[in-house]
This record gives sequence, structure tokens and C-alpha cells, in this order.
Amino acid sequence: MTGQTKRVEWVDTLKYICIMWVMLSHLESKTGFLKTFYNPFFLNGFFFSSGYVYFHKDEFKQFFAKKIRGLFVPWLIFSVFNILLSQLISFNNHSSLLDELKWNFFQIRGKGDGIWFVAALFVAFIPFYFFIDKYEKSQKKLKDNILFIIVTLSLALISSLYGKYMNPNLLPWGTYNLPWHIEYIFIAMFWMFMGYMFRNEYEKMYDKNVNAISAIIVFLFYIILQYAPYLTGSYILNGFISIIYSYIVSFLGVFVLIYLCKKITPNKYMLYIGQNTLICFALHGKIYSILQTILKKTVGLLYAAILANTFASSIFAIVFTIILSLILIFPIFIINRWFPFLIGRKRS
Repeated sequence: MTGQTKRVEWVDTLKYICIMWVMLSHLESKTGFLKTFYNPFFLNGFFFSSGYVYFHKDEFKQFFAKKIRGLFVPWLIFSVFNILLSQLISFNNHSSLLDELKWNFFQIRGKGDGIWFVAALFVAFIPFYFFIDKYEKSQKKLKDNILFIIVTLSLALISSLYGKYMNPNLLPWGTYNLPWHIEYIFIAMFWMFMGYMFRNEYEKMYDKNVNAISAIIVFLFYIILQYAPYLTGSYILNGFISIIYSYIVSFLGVFVLIYLCKKITPNKYMLYIGQNTLICFALHGKIYSILQTILKKTVGLLYAAILANTFASSIFAIVFTIILSLILIFPIFIINRWFPFLIGRKRS
């Protein structure tokens, strides 16, 4: 999703892992057990990687043109394509063409925004640009770094508080979400800034000091903090404390994810999917709908029995997601080979 010429393998590995969880999260067979595991890091990891590969070298005009070409245009093409296709080939109930187009252009989360992440990333990049521009003009001493981190975290916390306490009945569409994901962009910008700071300030320190033992310890803390409420059914934290708790768990998850991706030796399949997450995000939904319909019509009773069992459903979801990613290789190849402008790339 970045358009960077020189690839960083561990970042592509991270994006591969995150997009696999994204696709799994949309399956009918998802379970609360799996969601509890991946929920704190799978989207934050994407935003982190977007900040990591960002290089602040263009004037805003050139920067904005690149984001229009690399994010807005792909969002526009794929979102409208999916809507038109759903009018011709639909396996679920849907609204009229005009209604779907209207909600797509409003981009309100949960209201027909199938490719919302690309739109949210595009919008988040705008304040991110000016924030990084301000940071690059600072002295970049430790106190400056801490100040900028505090500012981005504060904005993210304010956004999280808005999502927690905003009365959805005050808005005509009945949710607290705002057009073009405005309520989410500062959360995204915080993780993007973390990625940017990690590459420029802290990656060498991380590589030098983090080893397998420390990564395992952090992972165990992550599992305990994330699964204790799930297994006990006791969610004693609420209000602002629960928001802080969620950020701490997300930090731990991203921390371990980085270490894992730096240690994995990825194969060509993983890198290929990781380099083409935008296409996967845009097209996996329709392919999944087709496969799901086939399963229901051919082995409906068995399919229902698998979904009813937590363990079987979890295993099925993982296997199904891998199969889905393998199928996506074909449209990925076609788009990169003959229609690269769809994703803001030049023909290679």
C-alpha cells in the first residue's frame, strides 16, 4: 500500500500476517477466541508499517498527488467496481445501486464502506504529513521525541474517548462514526507516527536489545492481558482505564509482531501477498462470498456443523483464509501485469 520502490522484507511479512487476519476477520466462521488474539494488532500493524516506509521528502502538492494516485484512485475504482458487481452477482441482500454509491461516498463506518481501510489511510495521511513536517523541523532531541509522541497519543486518546462516549443518536445515521472516518484518523496517525519514529530513532536499539527471551516474556504478558477477561468473562475495566488498557495490549502485540517478522524467513508467496495487500483488501470479500455460497449449496449441513464448533471453526477459518489468499494471487498477477494504474503503480 505504500508504493515504496525498495522493499523491506520484514515489513512485507508483517503486512502478510495482518492481511491474513483481516481476511479471516470477515469470514462467517470467525470465533471470539481468534478475534481476541489478533484484534489488538492486525489493523494497527498496517498503520505502523505505513508510517515506517514513509519518507518525508516531497512538498505537500507532490505528496498529495502521490496519495491520490496510490490510495484514493484505487479506493474509488475498487469500491465502485465491487458495488457494480454486487448489483449483477449478489449472494446477500443489498440496497439499490444509488443507495450503495451514496453510502460509499459518505464513507461512514458500517454503512456500506467495504474498502474503508484504504479511505481511512488516505485521510489519515493528510494530518500525518503536516505532523511529520513539524517534527522534521524540530531539533529531534529526546525531549522533542517525547513531546511529539505525547501529542499524537493524546489526539488518539481523544478520538477513542469520542468513540466510547459519543451518543450515536445525535447523528442522523445512528452511529457515532463520522464521514470519511474522521473519528479514526488520529488513532491511525498515532500508529503511523510510531512506525516513522521506530525506523528513524528506535529500530537499532530494538534490534540490539530485544531477543527471543524478552519477546517471549512480552508475548506471555500479551496473552494474559488479552485473554484473562475473555476466559473469565469478567470485564472489570471500564471508561478511560479500559482505553489505556487497550493501548497497552496493542503495544505489546505490535512489539512481538515486529520481532516475529524480523526473525521469519519469508517465502515468495508471503512476500507477494504482503506486497499486494491493497488488492487483497479490495477483492477478497467478493471471492469469499462466492466460495461461501458454494459451500452452503454443496455441503450445507457439514459447513453449519463446522461453524457451530469453536475449535473446528477456528481451524477451518485459518485454512480457508490461506486458500483465499492463494486464489487472490491470480487477480494480483493480472492487475500488476496489465492494469498497474489501478493501484497507483507503473508497469514493471
